[in-house]
Amino acid sequence: MKPVVAGLAVTLAVQTLTSMAMIAPSVLAPVAAPDLGLAPQAIGFFASLTYLGAMLSGLMTSRLTARHGPLAVCQAALAFGAAGLALGWLAVPAVVPLAALVIGFGYGIVNPVSSHILARRTPPGMMSLVFSIKQTGVPVGGAIAGVVAPPLALALGWAGTLPVLAAACVACAVLLLPARAALAEPRTAVAGPGGLRGALASLGRPIRVALSSAGLREMSFASFGYAAVQLVFITYFVSYLALGLGYTLVAAGLVYACAHGAGIVGRIAWGAVADRWLSPRLTLAMLGAVSAACALLAAAFSPGWPLAAVIGVGMLFGASAVGWNGVFLAEVARVAPAGQVTTATGGTQFFTFAGALSGPPLFAAAVWATGSYAWAFGLFALPSAAVALRLLARR
Repeated sequence: MKPVVAGLAVTLAVQTLTSMAMIAPSVLAPVAAPDLGLAPQAIGFFASLTYLGAMLSGLMTSRLTARHGPLAVCQAALAFGAAGLALGWLAVPAVVPLAALVIGFGYGIVNPVSSHILARRTPPGMMSLVFSIKQTGVPVGGAIAGVVAPPLALALGWAGTLPVLAAACVACAVLLLPARAALAEPRTAVAGPGGLRGALASLGRPIRVALSSAGLREMSFASFGYAAVQLVFITYFVSYLALGLGYTLVAAGLVYACAHGAGIVGRIAWGAVADRWLSPRLTLAMLGAVSAACALLAAAFSPGWPLAAVIGVGMLFGASAVGWNGVFLAEVARVAPAGQVTTATGGTQFFTFAGALSGPPLFAAAVWATGSYAWAFGLFALPSAAVALRLLARR
């Protein structure tokens, strides 16, 4: 098996299962929140806590990968996702924040270790495409959550659904064991203390690398704005359809799955576009403009809209707001200092996840202030539009 194929297969599987673990709580929020004594909008704070955990773990990943190897780090990401879902099964409100942090800790590992694996094995002319194929794991994971979680919730209850999803993460971690030889590489000597203590001591270095050049600073800024909108879409689109427009949870989940399906196709397409026709930055600017337009269209939804039109807007929204990450990560790998792809990815990802952390609570505040999901979606056209204009102005 070619190294790039082996690396892509492993990273895609890990991305898919950890994304499913991240997104499933948002799909289950309309039925889980009342049982926990929470408002459905509170899922935004759960999402923010997951990204707080992801911000921290992403900064540690370079050191952990050097010390333990990429496959062990991938398996750890899946283990954290499974543990977080298992904690949610307890259905104890006080444990929910811990579950969010643990799921996020696993998710934050994935991009830096995947960039480490893929940058060493991918030909330069295929970087955007290969990284984008890996990033299809996010919408694939979202589609799995949207299709699988609602029927399981009807059969087992929302709490009973979580250990089933956790078992899938554990199974994936076990199935990665045969890839050990394909991903084997010499361990790097790491100065300073080992384990968690050493990882915590080195948290600042990835951020310094991300701010060390104009190219990485530009990507950090862009990912902050785009991630805020992406997480608003991932976190609140099902709740908007179910609570704002009166869709059943199953119908809303199917629309959501279609949107993530479009994100799968979009990510691959945008990677090919960025490699072959447009520059990565121009591709990212175009996606921001489309995402802003879709947010405005979502704000115009009403119960009278045909289902086909809602699905169409949702798919275009998914293709753009969920479709930019592969091009972004490939561009970070291109402009990173030599030998520092994992570190640069962890550093720029810190700003990505800071945007993801900020978006959902700001959206929740907008819903509470206006009493309307529609107004809140309209307001969140602004971050995508601002980033798109900046990228175009600085070409």
